[in-house]
Amino acid sequence: MSLDVAEFTAPQLLTTHIVDSAAEALEAVQAADVLDLGVRVHNRLVPDSEDADTLVEEWVVEVYTSAPAVDPDSDED
Repeated sequence: MSLDVAEFTAPQLLTTHIVDSAAEALEAVQAADVLDLGVRVHNRLVPDSEDADTLVEEWVVEVYTSAPAVDPDSDED
């Protein structure tokens, strides 16, 4: 294990945003990029507030202090 990996500190979660569309999620990701922040984005299905039998998609954007480090020597296969 290299010394760089041993000194790595994990990015800290700053905020979580829940948006209704992929376009809004993309806008949040672009804003985080301008500020040089890290993001994690995923979508999920939740019950519709008007009809409990229907699911709607929402996007979760988590903003971190920095992007996670990636070891360029790691093999992802």
